[in-house]
Amino acid sequence: MAALLPRLIILAGCLITAPLMAQTIAVEGRGFVAVTPEFATLSGAVSHVSPATAASAQNRVDQALGQLLAAMEKLPIDRNTVDAGRLRIEPRYRWNGSSETQQLIGYEAIRAFSFRLIDLDKVGEALQALSEAGATRLDAPIYGSSEVLLARSAALEQAYTSALEDAKTLAMASGLTLGTPETMSTGLRAAPIFRATSRATPEALSADQPPRYEPGQLQVTASVSVIFNTLP
Repeated sequence: MAALLPRLIILAGCLITAPLMAQTIAVEGRGFVAVTPEFATLSGAVSHVSPATAASAQNRVDQALGQLLAAMEKLPIDRNTVDAGRLRIEPRYRWNGSSETQQLIGYEAIRAFSFRLIDLDKVGEALQALSEAGATRLDAPIYGSSEVLLARSAALEQAYTSALEDAKTLAMASGLTLGTPETMSTGLRAAPIFRATSRATPEALSADQPPRYEPGQLQVTASVSVIFNTLP
């Protein structure tokens, strides 16, 4: 019995001196900043299917691309952003039911292009000019701004401030004193979202005049997750 006494004393000492588990508060915050777009990236492709050879399909596409480049030269664009070097050639087949085989019907050449338009008032006019010049596919405009990085920094500040205010409220409600952040992390960097102020009317989409694109705003978002230490 005497031999067990030191062990019990040591065990009791461990229970008394063991620190209490630290309490933390985990919160999240989001920030939003609106930015006026400065430019629009227009993209699309020109394609042609030739029943003869791949070379003939490429020649036709290159001729059409020349017309597109000539149309671009008349538009307010940033010439350093013109990209028309992506060429893809693919065989085209048709299913032959009688022989139950794929039958080669020709070759399709596809050349993609993109460039930056620096006058947003010309978006509709530019799309119509590209269509008339021979573009077989036109993508929706992608708006951008040189202020996006600065806007994200501001959105992160808003997100942290929001998280901090929530943490203060929770600490006060639970009778704790808010300490310093233990860990912080940001969410994935989302692409800016374009918020149009209005859409083109059906009359504006007629063949008599180019479609009208009204200016809108780019919404830059940021999110943070913070874990704060607390004091009793």
